[in-house]
Amino acid sequence: MIDREKRNQLAALIRRYLNGKADAADFEKCQLENYISADQAIYHVSLELSYYSEKTASTLTKQDWDSIQRLLLLLDSNSTVSWQAAPYRLWTQPVAEALLVTCLVIALLTGFTLHLFLYFIPIGLATILLALLQSPSSEVRPFEEVVSPFQSIADLGIAYDSANFVKQRYPAPSIKNNNRSFLGFLRADVSIVFVFLLWICMPPFLLLLLCWLGPEYEVQVHPA
Repeated sequence: MIDREKRNQLAALIRRYLNGKADAADFEKCQLENYISADQAIYHVSLELSYYSEKTASTLTKQDWDSIQRLLLLLDSNSTVSWQAAPYRLWTQPVAEALLVTCLVIALLTGFTLHLFLYFIPIGLATILLALLQSPSSEVRPFEEVVSPFQSIADLGIAYDSANFVKQRYPAPSIKNNNRSFLGFLRADVSIVFVFLLWICMPPFLLLLLCWLGPEYEVQVHPA
């Protein structure tokens, strides 16, 4: 089902964002409504936009800019979106359950003291490895970085032809923008380190997630 009115509204909002006339607050106002839309293309684009909600248009990289342009192409064309279950390694769930039981046994034997976190470190490292193995390893498509969310260059061409889409040129970033981007990357790196330390010292939280996590899905764009 294609909701042309909502697609046009979301596309207009994205273009205002790229022109510096909309910010993260504007995205947040429209996201809840778009998440429940019957048009799966709107739902998918709204999910992708959440990645840019804390960025300004002036700090976007060339890759970010091109990705947003392809999202605009998806909205402007009559392409549709569906979701397909990705391969899922169910064998990791029993292992996660065994590690979780091990954590509980250690806690009962040693008590809830500071030494408990030291005993949890080997289990935490094993849990992080298990989480990496649990992530489905989908096959990388040719030219995926320049066609995603479309499946191929041919699909991208079909969408271009149907929408008469004109790609907006990427503006050259200034030195000031580059500095802000560097600080953003630095903050992101610190956050990742903090999360990993938390997982290593307190693996039961991640193990609970691994025990109950359901199958992942990948988006399929059908050009039209």
